[in-house]
Amino acid sequence: MLLDKLWREHYSDECSLPNRNNVVIDAVVEQDGKIIGYGQTRLFAEAMLFLDKSCSTRERVKALKLLMSEALRGTERAGIEQLYCFIKEPSFATLISKHFSFEIIEKGELLLREEI
Repeated sequence: MLLDKLWREHYSDECSLPNRNNVVIDAVVEQDGKIIGYGQTRLFAEAMLFLDKSCSTRERVKALKLLMSEALRGTERAGIEQLYCFIKEPSFATLISKHFSFEIIEKGELLLREEI
């Protein structure tokens, strides 16, 4: 496939070959049988969690576990393989990444890759 060749020549040391799961749009720019560019738009899930800061830590942790369980169940049901969280508070981001196996991508941006 032409995309494989483009990836091997220019991007194999930077990222994995894009999979085509959850793709909304695949776009290819081709000229004379050669791929000049490739792009895709994919569906992804974002977990948005709001906890009452006046509650005890124990109550918030319990609520967090239940909410994350629902988020994971929903993404699995939808066939979405990645779940993102964007978190401003560094200590909360560390807690989420530690207990739910999220990878910290950048400050405040977490990604959970699920094997579905």
